Amino acid sequence: MKLLIADDHELYRDALVMLIKQHFTDYSCRQVSSYDALIQLVESESDWSAFLVDLHMPGLDFEQGIKHIKQRYPDVPLIVITSSDNPDDTQRALAVGALGYILKSMKNNEIVQALELILNHGISIHPAMPTVSAPNSEFNLTPRQQEVLVMMSNGSSNKRIALDLGLSESTVKIHVRAILNSLGVTNRTEAVIKAKQHFNGKSPSN
Repeated sequence: MKLLIADDHELYRDALVMLIKQHFTDYSCRQVSSYDALIQLVESESDWSAFLVDLHMPGLDFEQGIKHIKQRYPDVPLIVITSSDNPDDTQRALAVGALGYILKSMKNNEIVQALELILNHGISIHPAMPTVSAPNSEFNLTPRQQEVLVMMSNGSSNKRIALDLGLSESTVKIHVRAILNSLGVTNRTEAVIKAKQHFNGKSPSN
């Protein structure tokens, strides 16, 4: 299994590679320092397990670079690792398909936990983003769907949701599809963005 790490700060990039090698022994790492080099490597090699990308690097604009990668590998997890805790940057990353937003200032064990979650098909967003409380009935969600949406928005995978709620994964998938339809979105990432924009701080549904 292979990870591609793109960061123009060599010291941090090397430290991240070392951390990954210590905790994810089944993964090998390739490194680049610009969006141009990132795209070139993405196009010349295959079988990527995940992309770990700095938000601000030389070369293409962030959105252009990420959209190019997602068009070629739409199902490979994309993780943004950055020093920016600006919520606008977080939403930019999620809007173009990132499943994770990890701050460079986070402790090593927090980074490892976030990577574990994302590599197991979850979503991980750094603590500077507001958490989501239970939504109201604006989108006509059932109480169970509200629970699932809250857990999705706080980074839980389908497997984790199933375990915590005592459901089968297939049942969770049914709830997720219903939530996407009710929110008028096409994927989990868009649902998370909409939940964080519209549901935070509202009263729980009765």
